Amino acid sequence: MIKLIVADFDGTLMPFGQTEVSAIVKNQIETALKKNISFAVSSGRTYSELAHYLPEFVDRIWFICCDGAYYVKEGRTYYEKQITNADIDWMFRANGEGASFVFHGAFENYAIGELPDEGRRFHGKTLTRAEARLPKEKIYKITGYGAKAPLAPYSGLRMHWDGGPNESSQYVNRFADKGAALSDLQIRLFKSKFETACIGDSGNDVAMMHNAKYSYCVGTRSEELVRVCTHHVATAEEALTELLN
Repeated sequence: MIKLIVADFDGTLMPFGQTEVSAIVKNQIETALKKNISFAVSSGRTYSELAHYLPEFVDRIWFICCDGAYYVKEGRTYYEKQITNADIDWMFRANGEGASFVFHGAFENYAIGELPDEGRRFHGKTLTRAEARLPKEKIYKITGYGAKAPLAPYSGLRMHWDGGPNESSQYVNRFADKGAALSDLQIRLFKSKFETACIGDSGNDVAMMHNAKYSYCVGTRSEELVRVCTHHVATAEEALTELLN
């Protein structure tokens, strides 16, 4: 019996090109909860972004955020792999004065420097570089704009996303991933791998698929994900229909 469903967000619950989660998917999440199935969204996005898209579920489902750096339910952070102050300091020194950043805490974003239009979507508070070097809040993801220094071998960071030479880059704790966060959540909920189903569409979903008996690959964007998953579907709606029936 399925007791926990974990689904990626972008490209999965909200297909690329859409700007909101469909009513069908929201109804399917509601059905899962009525069947006493725990539900978690697992995403590279921050909690504030995910809560914006799923406001009716903020107190009822789990949110695994920033590619597994932390997870939240009912406004409380239960698990975290934060970025250290030493790595924050390295980020400033390595990328120079011309780079700008958004620091993502669990519930607030902080803007440093002159952000491009794309960066302003985070609606962050503004910090000086001096203030950002010793942030008062724990930081779980850094979005950088401008220069991209290669990570040092001793760095506690890993690149979560690299959009290319002229796009943003995102960094999280090197030990943060969706699989590790899901393992912790399963222990917390007393749910085993054999009671878990996962749905995703890209390479960063592979780690969590190993923790699920039923793993659904949406589309064919990631060859690795196609190989490891037990089921292959065109949409998340199709996967949720199978699981709920």
